[in-house]
Amino acid sequence: MNEKNSKSSSVAAGSSRIMQILPGLQTIRAYRLENLRPDLLAGLVICLVLVPSALAYAELAGFGPLAGIYSAIAATLAYFLFTSSRHMNVGPDGAVALLVGAAIFPLAGGDPAKAIVAGTWLAIFTGLILILAAQFRLGVVASFLSAPVLLGYLNGAALVIIISQWGKLFGVNLEQDGLVQRLLEWVEKVPQTHMPTLGVAVTTLILLVIFKRVIKRLPPLVPVFFIALVLGLLFDFESIGLGTIGAIGDTGPKAMEFDFELDDIAALAVGALGLSMLIFPEGILLSRAMAEKHSYEIDPDRELLALGTANLATGAVHGFTVGGSQTRTLLNSAAGGRTQVANLASVAFLTAFLILAGDALSRLPNVTIAAILTYTGFGLIDIADVKRIWEEHRQTAWIAITTTGAVVFIGVLPGILLGTAFSIAILLSELARPHDALLVCKPGSDELHDMGDDDRDDDIPGLVVYRFYGPLIFANVNYFIERLQAFIDDPKHPVRRVIIDARAIPSVDFTAKEKLRPFFHKLKKQGLELAIARAHLPLRELTLGSGIEPIFSEAEKFVRVSDAVRDFMEKHAENVGKN
Repeated sequence: MNEKNSKSSSVAAGSSRIMQILPGLQTIRAYRLENLRPDLLAGLVICLVLVPSALAYAELAGFGPLAGIYSAIAATLAYFLFTSSRHMNVGPDGAVALLVGAAIFPLAGGDPAKAIVAGTWLAIFTGLILILAAQFRLGVVASFLSAPVLLGYLNGAALVIIISQWGKLFGVNLEQDGLVQRLLEWVEKVPQTHMPTLGVAVTTLILLVIFKRVIKRLPPLVPVFFIALVLGLLFDFESIGLGTIGAIGDTGPKAMEFDFELDDIAALAVGALGLSMLIFPEGILLSRAMAEKHSYEIDPDRELLALGTANLATGAVHGFTVGGSQTRTLLNSAAGGRTQVANLASVAFLTAFLILAGDALSRLPNVTIAAILTYTGFGLIDIADVKRIWEEHRQTAWIAITTTGAVVFIGVLPGILLGTAFSIAILLSELARPHDALLVCKPGSDELHDMGDDDRDDDIPGLVVYRFYGPLIFANVNYFIERLQAFIDDPKHPVRRVIIDARAIPSVDFTAKEKLRPFFHKLKKQGLELAIARAHLPLRELTLGSGIEPIFSEAEKFVRVSDAVRDFMEKHAENVGKN
């Protein structure tokens, strides 16, 4: 009996462990039938949006249309097993697809087969980076892709998308890559415009704008896409010279062939790193927003693992790198989806569509996809946000503007890296020159105020109260010393005591301690009194035994700055009173 109980406990423990590793199985195991109807409805809505976007983003990534559908199916199934989010939808995404295309284009050399292999490896590398980041809990690294960089990238990506589709709208083949060169080439080839193609493009764009205003609950690309499908069945677009998607072929994803050359691994790894830094912050912000809205918790590292697994799955079916979709996730929530089963339902509907409507899909005009991408590009442009940031913080706005320019004129991946480097440089400059304050305490008052460097006429004679905002590290310790020394050396205000308000100094690194020790000793030898107030525990622990702590005796350490000021005034009441 005990042996049977032991086996039963072991099985239960093993089952529990599997459920922890694969939360999706727990979702199915504990699924409540009352959620089925809203999940199926949400899944249908997601599918309606997913079909045209998957086809369009596959084109943007440099893949065939089916790759978008396979990527969506594989990513959804893999993400479902590992995610902690109930609403997040993962699959083809415009901003991600653009970066994929930019990363594999130089490696493919115009060879579609090599582009697919390169894109497949890129998805796998991206997945591996995300999974490794999850294992080492490195999600914080993605924070270096700041909001201004992301805004700048999306604006730049929008322009690149529009430029990349511009020739297709006019039915002309543009071969140049740069913005200016491509526009000049388009001007030269305007007389070659294929009018039926342009007519369909303009009609599609007009319908997208109209449906945007008329239909509020669905993106306008859904009705426009299905109108194009119906028209493709009624009319022969190829007879008037319009290119179509063409025969779909078999409907099963092919097994991946690992025949990519190793020489290009470094370039793909850099692209995968850039994609990882784009995918994770967008994904985690979106999944957190959904979790807060629907009152549940997510695990950021679990989301990293789920996103990584999703990309490994897309690589296994010759797909391309995927990320979280804001549009489809918000639609899932708005349509009443309650669990990840809604996303499973969406791929079930998608598979059925692929099987049943393959013939209609093959007759879809290519210019319809180009028009949808162009419309998407215009929708991504956010001038209002750049203007708002410019009014509030111009230095931050320049990060967004620089990133946009770099993405358009230098390239997508170099643009992201340049924008990120710019953000880090500004961060380091702020760490090296943080805000500080000379606090002035008016005679007869305990309240201290930041009065500026030069407004010291009414200050308590002989007293310097200095506050430093930020950790003391190797990059700013010299600045700290220079600033404090400048206040001490002011000939108009002889100093007897220096009080350091340490409330905003969370830590002190080794280099800073090594430089502060002789500086404080020098001040002591000059006959100055030193005091420190409101030092945090980390600061006290870091300075203990380093040579700094003994400089401040117990009598020179204060809980409040006002206590240190009052102590000075009591000891030097006669001198303070005379002034």
